[in-house]
Amino acid sequence: MARMRHRHDEVSAGGVVVRRRPADGRTWEVCLIRVRDAWSLPKGNVDKGETPPQAALREIAEETGLPREGLVLRAELPPAEYMYRRDGRLIGKIVHHYLVEAPPDAPLSPQLSELDAAEWVPLDEAARRVTYKDLRAALSEAQRLLAEPSSTEDS
Repeated sequence: MARMRHRHDEVSAGGVVVRRRPADGRTWEVCLIRVRDAWSLPKGNVDKGETPPQAALREIAEETGLPREGLVLRAELPPAEYMYRRDGRLIGKIVHHYLVEAPPDAPLSPQLSELDAAEWVPLDEAARRVTYKDLRAALSEAQRLLAEPSSTEDS
């Protein structure tokens, strides 16, 4: 399918937030959020004067309760572009995704006014858990980037 070539009425940013599982320090987990029955990634609107990476870190911290100062933006991931209807009007939206690392001991404290739950899920299960197919490209790219050897010496 061709990429959308029209202007976006709404611009959001968020991310694939990962941490090394505290139990083994090697397995990656990703933070998924639930709003009603839909499992997704944390995200929100880019505010005036804000860049998408700044908005992603702000929104992730707000929605998940993760301390912003502990979040490290590691890479840009494929965006999601889609159309939806609001009040009978067709809205074009783009969501910029980033790979964001949180500390291994990072606890989740979801913003219950915005979402119903937040959970750490093994990264290799996340694509099956998310409700929206357009998130799978970002999850897949995050998994690929995290699998790249950075220090592969055997102990």
